[in-house]
Amino acid sequence: MKVRAYRETAAAPGERGFALIAILALAALMSAYLIATVLNPTGAGLANAREERSMNALRQAKAALIAYAASEQWQLYKSQVTDQPGALPCPDINHDGTESDEGNSDCVGLGISSTKNLIGRIPWKTLGTDDLRDASGERLWYALSFNFRKLSGTTVINSDTQACDTPACNAGESQLTVTGTAPASNVVAIVFAPGQVLDLRQIGGPLQNRPADHTDPAYKDPINYLENFDLDNFGLGDGRHYRFTTNAIPDDTLNDRLLVITQAELMAAVEPVVAARIERDVKPRIQDYFTKWGAYPFAVPFAAPPAAQSNYKGVSSPPQTNGLLPITNASGWVAWKTSPLSSISVTQPSPPLGGTGSISSVDCSGSNASQIYCRIDYGSSGSDRPVIHLQATSLTAAMSFANPVASGDATTTMHDGTTPTTWTTGPTVTNTAQADGNGTVIITGGQLQSVSFNNGRVFITVPAPSYHAITNSADPTSGWFVANQWYRQIYYAVSAGYAPAGGSACNPLPSPPLPPTPPYLCLKVNNLPPSYATANDKRAILVLAGRALNGNPRPSGTPADYLENANLAAALGTTPYVYEHRAGVPTSINDRVVVVSP
Repeated sequence: MKVRAYRETAAAPGERGFALIAILALAALMSAYLIATVLNPTGAGLANAREERSMNALRQAKAALIAYAASEQWQLYKSQVTDQPGALPCPDINHDGTESDEGNSDCVGLGISSTKNLIGRIPWKTLGTDDLRDASGERLWYALSFNFRKLSGTTVINSDTQACDTPACNAGESQLTVTGTAPASNVVAIVFAPGQVLDLRQIGGPLQNRPADHTDPAYKDPINYLENFDLDNFGLGDGRHYRFTTNAIPDDTLNDRLLVITQAELMAAVEPVVAARIERDVKPRIQDYFTKWGAYPFAVPFAAPPAAQSNYKGVSSPPQTNGLLPITNASGWVAWKTSPLSSISVTQPSPPLGGTGSISSVDCSGSNASQIYCRIDYGSSGSDRPVIHLQATSLTAAMSFANPVASGDATTTMHDGTTPTTWTTGPTVTNTAQADGNGTVIITGGQLQSVSFNNGRVFITVPAPSYHAITNSADPTSGWFVANQWYRQIYYAVSAGYAPAGGSACNPLPSPPLPPTPPYLCLKVNNLPPSYATANDKRAILVLAGRALNGNPRPSGTPADYLENANLAAALGTTPYVYEHRAGVPTSINDRVVVVSP
């Protein structure tokens, strides 16, 4: 018994050594397997890695395009015009074979039409990105709706601009259509990862030819890079209805990967920038009008915002203090009142403002809507120099953005009516907006040259007021606002106290309920940034309505298609003095308020 126990005990170390060897061998096998797995990924793993690389490049391109449309700083840095927020750069289409030509936006040039969509490569230099490429090493491609190309004067881009033939975006009107496993609508741009070369001859397509020579026409032909698309509107050949297809997994007949930019995505980034630019560029123009005329102009009654700028005429009866911005540029709308002729008066100031001698006769019958033209006879002594006082009415000056009359606008000629002469002392001018929608212009204190100098007769000419710079689409500061018709998305409100003849005063809006017969009340804007210490003392505001959140087509005469929440209630007269500012990502409201004063 003792011998057997000894032998059994003696065998134990050998058995333990064998077990250790087995464990080490198993660990070596597992390590080898893991190393082999890492170094030799499966086909599915490779495909996933390639897909992620291509999608990362597409995501970068999409983000860069949206940022470009919303940012003017990069465009300024690149010495590009910044008069079209929301516009996207054209693709890189033309290739002359030089390195400097690659990656630049081509909006004009051989074969590029201003009425067709565009397709080419991503303009990475214009965007300021890296040379973005997919997993196969191909440069990304890019298709753009012609409605959104950066070409001010040809395209008009604002919150209502759609990538369609008409604002209603009816069936068949979409300029870019995406079908397949990931369909998309209202698409303004698409970025593509072309993938590897495919042989499509087995399905009636080409063997894709991707030449190294960038001047070869095949290099810019999308048929050599993309699959299953139609640039011909199903044979109609209009060049403005493109269709592309998506699939879940790349295969031997379609390996394009793509991302779309929708109108909603684009405007969600652009509209906050536009609101900031309105505050910077447009707001000072409106303040300038107030400074010159003593009031803010009457508004245009809200209706479906017309395209023609000339139709934006304010209304004074009944006094319109909210609606659309009176940004009309209609010819002849701002004019001198000449009927009756007594609307123009030339007298001597009372009380007198100096001077010698008196006016003996005045004839303003040569005046018309475009200019005041008055003959003045004066004095009995050769040294007489009377001071004159001219008063006239500028029609509709309080229902539009009319320029004020300046002292230099009143010019004089000698007795012959042609030889220019000067004032001994120049006049001063006051311009006052009136409750009837007109403006009173008083030119006073101007002392004429002596009787002997002018032979006792002088002619005074004053041209009708012109339109303010805010109405000019070519103005270098605010012209972008007019040229791209952003005024069609602007709701304008002014306290009655700061409308014409309102007295330039309003009382802060009290808490509800309002008194039954309130004095002139100020406007209140909720949710303003902290830089505004008070919310209920606003004299005039602009509301950028943003894109339609309810999905209804615009232009529309329904305020609910433009405004939300408190702003809609104010427009409908439910709570007429209370408005609301929305910042950040739009959800149920995307209205942004720009406070004009204070």
